[in-house]
Amino acid sequence: MYLYETHCHTRTASACSRLSADDIIEVYTKNGYTGVFITDHFLNGNTAVDRSLPYAAQIHDFCRGYREVKERAAGRLQVFFGLEYSFNGTDILVYGWEEAQLALHEEFMDVSFPRFGDYCAEHGLLAVYAHPFRSARTVEEISVPSNLAAIETYNAARTELCNSLGAACAERDKKIGTGGSDLHARDQKLLSGLGFREKLVSERDFIERVLRREGSVLKLPNILA
Repeated sequence: MYLYETHCHTRTASACSRLSADDIIEVYTKNGYTGVFITDHFLNGNTAVDRSLPYAAQIHDFCRGYREVKERAAGRLQVFFGLEYSFNGTDILVYGWEEAQLALHEEFMDVSFPRFGDYCAEHGLLAVYAHPFRSARTVEEISVPSNLAAIETYNAARTELCNSLGAACAERDKKIGTGGSDLHARDQKLLSGLGFREKLVSERDFIERVLRREGSVLKLPNILA
């Protein structure tokens, strides 16, 4: 089984993270992971990027955390790109774009929440509702847009109640379930992500496998905690 983190933040681009590139590499290599998706908080979320810069410059700075991890992890850990998009506290993980593509799509910043899943599908992106259970106490309180293919049913930074709500929500709405650590610090007790029988070769390969429901949700202790 090849283990992949799907939800991780660098301190370079996410204002709430304490993780350097070396921290991320150490956490995941020592815990037996094959690769990691860097999903920093995007420009409309808890970003560390200077928002007064022109859009293209913001994207360049936003991707710096990802580039640092990828460069330093060469030969030790596969590193893929993603992001966490925010609608006033409602967050969606997005996979499938690279820096050059993001820089060409400034309208991405203005997509409405009801249309977001459709926009992502039209551009070949995978949109995953991140921790939809974070502020809910019952399944009835969780509303997942019908145009989102997947939800994060296990988040290693949340409680058992939160994750049980996520799993029930996925079953109710017939959504693909994913897992993620939502890692912001190296001493977090639990880790997650997705496991695959074969090694990933690209972000596109990851999207296709998730849509085929091939990934197994991981629930692992962090040996560094």
